Formats: sequence, C-alpha cells, structure tokens
Amino acid sequence: MGEFISNVARLLDEARTKDFMAGKLEGNLEATMRIAKNMILKGYNDQAIEEITGLSIEKIKELRKKLDN
Repeated sequence: MGEFISNVARLLDEARTKDFMAGKLEGNLEATMRIAKNMILKGYNDQAIEEITGLSIEKIKELRKKLDN
C-alpha cells in the first residue's frame, strides 16, 4: 500500500510540474508577443523582430496584420 501511495504522489508531483512548466511557457510566449507588438509599433522590421524575439516571420506577419486591423 505504501508503494502505491508513493507512486500516486510521484505522478501528482509530475503532473503539477508539467502544468507549471506549461503555464511558464505560455507566459513566456505572451511576453514575447507583447515585445514583438511593441517593436512593430516602434517601426522595427520583421527581420529585427525575428532576431530579437525568436518568433517566426510568419508569426510576426500575423501579429502585424492584427495590429493593422
């Protein structure tokens, strides 16, 4: 019984860690998108935004299109 409880505790811990990391990655993406948005508004070109943020040119163009609307 003790081993079962230990395994359940380990699985719960792993699940919490995955959820935490997923949230952290999501937060990082939101921050990166916010930076890219600010760079677009400041007049940076797509290549510079790509180099600084690591976002793909496609993603930058999508963001630029959203800002134009």
